[in-house]
Amino acid sequence: MHAPARLAEPDDDHDQADATRPEPPDRIAVRRGKPKANDSTNALRAEVLGALGVLKVATADQLQRLLRPSAMSNKAIRQALNDLARQHLAASDGNTKTRDKTWRLEGTAGLEAAGHVLRLPRSEMGGTTRGAGSSGAQHAMAVNESVLAFILGGTAPGATGGVGGIEDWATEVEFTLPGGRRKVRPDALWQAPEIGLPVLMVEVDRSTMSLRRLAAKLPAYRELFRVKVKDSDPALADKDPADRMVHWWHRTWPGHTRPGYPPVALVFTDASTTTLTNRQQKVASMSADCWQGTRWTVTRDDNDGDGWREYDDAIPVIATTLDLLTEHGPLGPAWWRYGRPGRHSLLDALDNPDNRDAYNQRQKAREDKARQEEREAARRHRKAMRTLACADCGNIPEQATTREYGPDGRQDFTRRPRGRCWDCHLEHQEQQAAAARERLHQARTANAQLRPCWTCRGSIGGEEGSELELTQKAGPDRLECPGCEHDRQEKRLGPLVLPAPTKREQMAALVSTPADPWWDVRVLHAKIYPVKDRTA
Repeated sequence: MHAPARLAEPDDDHDQADATRPEPPDRIAVRRGKPKANDSTNALRAEVLGALGVLKVATADQLQRLLRPSAMSNKAIRQALNDLARQHLAASDGNTKTRDKTWRLEGTAGLEAAGHVLRLPRSEMGGTTRGAGSSGAQHAMAVNESVLAFILGGTAPGATGGVGGIEDWATEVEFTLPGGRRKVRPDALWQAPEIGLPVLMVEVDRSTMSLRRLAAKLPAYRELFRVKVKDSDPALADKDPADRMVHWWHRTWPGHTRPGYPPVALVFTDASTTTLTNRQQKVASMSADCWQGTRWTVTRDDNDGDGWREYDDAIPVIATTLDLLTEHGPLGPAWWRYGRPGRHSLLDALDNPDNRDAYNQRQKAREDKARQEEREAARRHRKAMRTLACADCGNIPEQATTREYGPDGRQDFTRRPRGRCWDCHLEHQEQQAAAARERLHQARTANAQLRPCWTCRGSIGGEEGSELELTQKAGPDRLECPGCEHDRQEKRLGPLVLPAPTKREQMAALVSTPADPWWDVRVLHAKIYPVKDRTA
């Protein structure tokens, strides 16, 4: 179906037109004419005909809000309707629940007059909905209120305005499914290419239809949208036949930029808030295969199983209530996109934040964060390594602990603050070992010049190479080597007491210095340990 044109005036042989003025941009071109019997003008009657041509059945109040929203009453609209009725172009079948009179087009003449206003052929005008008003036309009234909410915008303070006009809408549009027996008939069809929305199918649910039947409409839409036709574009003449097939709706409503099929809007009304919420959720659950798309998951160490959805074979389904739509308008936060949490504006709801591009952005953000963390970790590592600089050569390590090979084979070497690197550590160890060897040599030389061990008569420093060998010069009080001293302790022999000098030795000492290296100690022990106190 093609977008209906701007409204024009109906033919009227009884009115003479005044001088016409140039048509302003985006305005309806009308002629000033004499009022009819009820003081209505050609311009207003043309607008009423156009509105009825789209809505099929409406009340004067709805037409007044649509065509003259600033008017204080709907008197002018009622006058125009009465004049159209006198011309047999409009008729009233009954009243709504609120006792508002319902109006529709009358017969072929009414349809043709409305088609002339809308610049549509008779074949695209549908029927006159004769008899719909006799039962109150409750469903048609709900559809009208939905259309009005789109056009007029939200009623809440600060709410967004409406989009487009009645000429952007169509009702009673039928689409035949493959096979020719089944049809898809949306309650309303909206075209708003100026906001990036070539077409929107609108379904209004008054909570009287079974959930199964309501949910079944979405698979029917998907079946309809899957149909492809041959593209007659001359630029594709050289392509294979399969490459020249396009979805029919791409040709009917060009300008689609989002993946997937044209969107479907569900407007729920005539029930409590809880009931409407439950119906939205249940329809979503029952029709998930139509709107959820295909999930793709990328297994990586850094994405926690993240992925994206592809919507090439999915219908974007958005849902709201008539109260929310009326309050916020179509561009306000009234819409729940099936598969996403929260309420969004119309265009935000139709976006796909979980598509491949969004995943790529999230993955790039993760990789950027990982690189930043790596840089920060490297900076901290370098700072920590600087604290481990070698105290001798100033070398800064790459790692605190390394596996090195030295005199004792492979070992884990850990750097310490104010410590040394491995090479300096080995050099320091060698220096220490050399110093220890030098000290031991000096100790051995010095101890060799001292008196020998009293017990074993060996060096007072002990056996060379033994674990108990002294590494420093023995003190003047040492009488035994470390080995003999250790044996005495093991055998619990008590302290070593040297034999007291004999009288002969004492007399000889008066003449000359004794050659006995232990003489002074023997004399001392004789005083400390008298003979009578010595153990046998």
